[in-house]
Amino acid sequence: METSYKTYEEKAQSILSKCMYMVVGTSTKDGKPWVAPVLYVYDDNYDFYFLSAIDAVHSENITKNPLVSVAIFDSNQKIGVTEGLQLEGKAEFVGEDEIVKAINLYCQKVFPGSTLPPTKRYKPEEYLGASEFRFFKVTLSEAYVTGEDRRVKINLKKE
Repeated sequence: METSYKTYEEKAQSILSKCMYMVVGTSTKDGKPWVAPVLYVYDDNYDFYFLSAIDAVHSENITKNPLVSVAIFDSNQKIGVTEGLQLEGKAEFVGEDEIVKAINLYCQKVFPGSTLPPTKRYKPEEYLGASEFRFFKVTLSEAYVTGEDRRVKINLKKE
């Protein structure tokens, strides 16, 4: 492992803090694949959140098949470095019980230092039910870090 990281989990945290987008891999119920880049945020338990139109291909796929894969990496890194994260999980709409949390996390990343309260910018009721845009949550089942040691399974979840 690179000497600048004590653990692979520390390396994963460094990657997450540097990157703004993740690529979400979805598929139709019959297995037709699709990928989409989305702006992401995450909480202390490494649940990932993103905002998307419900009629986007990846959103429609999630409603039919919630299993997703995720790649997070700096696309400007030097050739041969290939540091990144490969994740597997289950995606779902963020419900009423977590919508304020998702909005707060999203605004902290997208609008740092803003004085406008997050729930004034994104009114929770506008991102629930049959809304045109919804927040999604990805709950991880597997996580891997890549780099000079190839692919190493890590545990990002808190015990």
